Amino acid sequence: MGQELDDMIQRSRHPRLLTLDFLTVCSARIRRAYAYWDAKRAGRAMPARSDINPTEIPDLLPYIVLTDVLNEPPYLRYRLVGTRQVQMRGIDPTGKPVAGNHIGRHLAVDTTNEVLLNYWIVIGKRSFVYDNNRFLGPALDGGSLDIGQLHERGTLLLPLSSDGTHVDMVFCIIDVDPA
Repeated sequence: MGQELDDMIQRSRHPRLLTLDFLTVCSARIRRAYAYWDAKRAGRAMPARSDINPTEIPDLLPYIVLTDVLNEPPYLRYRLVGTRQVQMRGIDPTGKPVAGNHIGRHLAVDTTNEVLLNYWIVIGKRSFVYDNNRFLGPALDGGSLDIGQLHERGTLLLPLSSDGTHVDMVFCIIDVDPA
């Protein structure tokens, strides 16, 4: 999928950063999540889920989403969705596929291909993706965003691997606060 993935990235107009340049524009919360992940990988390409200790990042937990990478459909399934994410969405997508349950869906915006591309980049390149497609909410159509006006400050997706080679989980932080 290497060249095909590169072609998809080239064709995309979605605002995302695939270099550490994101650290100059992201929020302090996202920088902290990246620094935590980076320390946990300890020189490896990526840490394992078992390296992530929730007691070390209690301030980040409400913003965290863990996604299982599966070998068969639906391929991506939410394992854990932080309380802030659930509150914002008005639903808890834990256990549900990413396709059809991602945040853009709740904004009545068809971003499925771009959201999934972010995941495929993390999985295929075994690297991070910083998505700075910021939005203001809630949706005007009465969608499920449930906390009034909000402001997304960015999303960071990071790979996790139990064998050090294959991405089997994606660690994601979505920094959202009231506007």
